[in-house]
Amino acid sequence: MARGSRPGGVQAVVGEDTYLAEEALQGILDQVLGERRDDALQVVYGDESRWPEVVSRARTGSLFAAHRAIVVRRADQLKGDEDAITAYAENPSPDVTLVLLAAKPDRRRVVWKKVLAAATVHSADPKKGRALRSHVEAELRRRDLQIAPEGVEELVDRVGQDLRRLMGEVDKLEAYAGDKKRITAEDVAAVLGRGFAPPLYRLADAVAGRQMGQSLELVDELMGEGEEGLRILATLHRSLRQVRAAAALRDEGMRADEIGRKLLPANMQFKARSLLEASRRWDEKDLRRAFVALGQADLRLKQGAEAETTLAAAIVEACGSGGGELSPSSRRGR
Repeated sequence: MARGSRPGGVQAVVGEDTYLAEEALQGILDQVLGERRDDALQVVYGDESRWPEVVSRARTGSLFAAHRAIVVRRADQLKGDEDAITAYAENPSPDVTLVLLAAKPDRRRVVWKKVLAAATVHSADPKKGRALRSHVEAELRRRDLQIAPEGVEELVDRVGQDLRRLMGEVDKLEAYAGDKKRITAEDVAAVLGRGFAPPLYRLADAVAGRQMGQSLELVDELMGEGEEGLRILATLHRSLRQVRAAAALRDEGMRADEIGRKLLPANMQFKARSLLEASRRWDEKDLRRAFVALGQADLRLKQGAEAETTLAAAIVEACGSGGGELSPSSRRGR
């Protein structure tokens, strides 16, 4: 929506990420109503109302507000005569903005096909991978916080895909930083309650490079700081998946910068060359053996095996038999 313009008559916020949904809703309300909302805002719940009642509210004028917003939460649970809302969506009241919040609308139904076709749709689908990191980075820039690329990696790795939790940790980082605007990965670890334990990205780099001794030391430190065994194992899996993908792209003749753009988030492009070098330390036979070792470790951990010993054995098996030497095929291709 253009700055200063009024949103169209029907707005639909669709998706299961409650943080993104609320962010989109507040943006709409700011444009429609500004800060004064007392008499101009109505909230309806879809599991407590019906389509005709929503339309009736929207068609009924107000003596107290020149423009109103009607927010329907849980709109995907609305029932009743659907012709009323499809007709309204095509010809909405000019002094009302109707906002439908629907986590999982049934797009197979005619009513939602017609409403979404007529509405301005805002996505609240959960963000993953690069999109998630980009959202976090944009929020950090908005707050004028500079964070090292490894810090963003540590933040997302540690907190996971939950955007609301991630934004909560960004709030903590902002408070922690104070006047210091440059935040390191160690700062992130401290805010997340891990003191100055090595961040997970260092373990990922060590395993990718088949640095067995360093990998074992990092696992020991991480476990000593209370890191979860399954989270460490997930880091090992992700690191070797990246190595395998980089090796495949390298064999296709792709350059390091192209591999970086394809496999790494924007803030981690500087690691493209080191990832390419790591891929030369493995051949497919080694990678298959490594994934078998990690799979066995996963099963043992889920059956209650002692984590540190299980992870150490998996690393020895995965990184052994080559110990960081370049594979013959990779040496020929350098």
